[in-house]
Amino acid sequence: MPGVANPQDFRWGVIIRILHVTKKYPDAIGGDARVVFNLEREQRRRGHEVFILTSNCTEIMQKENVFRFGLTDRVANLDVVTFRRILSLIILSITGLFLLHRLKPDIIHSHSPDIGFIISLQATLFHIPVVNTCHGVTFSGEQFSPIKGLIESFLLKYGRFKEIVTVDRGSLPSFAEHAINVVRYIPNGVDIEYFARRGFEKPESPKIRYLFVGRLEEQKGLKYLIQASKQLSLDLQDYELIIIGEGSQRDELSQMVSEMSLHTHVRILGEVDLEELKRWYHSCDVFILPSIWEGMPLTLLEAWAAGLPAIVTAVGDVPHLCNDRENAMIVHPGDPGALCNAMLLLANDTQLRDKLGRCGAKMVNDSYSWSNVADSYLDLYKSVS
Repeated sequence: MPGVANPQDFRWGVIIRILHVTKKYPDAIGGDARVVFNLEREQRRRGHEVFILTSNCTEIMQKENVFRFGLTDRVANLDVVTFRRILSLIILSITGLFLLHRLKPDIIHSHSPDIGFIISLQATLFHIPVVNTCHGVTFSGEQFSPIKGLIESFLLKYGRFKEIVTVDRGSLPSFAEHAINVVRYIPNGVDIEYFARRGFEKPESPKIRYLFVGRLEEQKGLKYLIQASKQLSLDLQDYELIIIGEGSQRDELSQMVSEMSLHTHVRILGEVDLEELKRWYHSCDVFILPSIWEGMPLTLLEAWAAGLPAIVTAVGDVPHLCNDRENAMIVHPGDPGALCNAMLLLANDTQLRDKLGRCGAKMVNDSYSWSNVADSYLDLYKSVS
């Protein structure tokens, strides 16, 4: 491999050139963007050279090591099939060859099956191994479009990936059912030191504060959370639900809040920067993730790192991460009544809140640092070299 003196010594001082290929990168919203950013940071700390190939969006920061491809597009369009996005992939099928020739990476790490499929074909000309991380798959459940699932399955099966990673252990049987066999599990991570509550005193407030962080999309189940908030208002007056994030459902959700007369209880703040996000984690009492589907939610790990108890739905990797009433409250997705009951229980039971928060914090401290995740990926790079 170009530039690698001893492929068996990846983690012990040898500098390698890594190209991450991703639809999103900060400041674009998305868990995959934050995963790539944190992996890049950890890999650079170890002295490796890291490059980013990503979409041509104005929201994505300009850096010397960040390369964009295709037509200018909006972040909101990156998760859907549009004519502009198809044209961008066609452009990538040509320009990608020149970029690989220029960068000569030792390993390519894709975070999107469509971009990864194109790059994996080009990489064979340069004998560069490609691995792909699935941050959620659409062929693992009835809630997804069958056509989208078939396309994703095809891209993963026939892309020339040396290894495929899933962040959701629950999806492993679905890979096997689609005869996609080179799959392993590596979890997401969290910046434990950054989100830890050390030295922070929570402001006194008579209200209990619930917090949601994520994209305002159907996947996140926010309409059920607002319905649950309406039910909760019948039994609890001193509470506030803080919703942080942007997405296509913002206007719809704001209208729900207005129609249900929840202005005194529900605040939709939109996107915030990382420092403000950390302050909200530290200022709230309970984290809620009411998703209809997930891979492995980064926001849950962040909330745990901040010591927050969590209410979650049994989707994606969540049932593998969480034990009901041990480190989280688990409810069925799409059930406002169950969400309301969990919210009311934690409002009234401070001992249970403390227990869930302590157990969640211990779990991330023990197993989910970005340093550990970066080590796992470097071991993976070594195994496919």
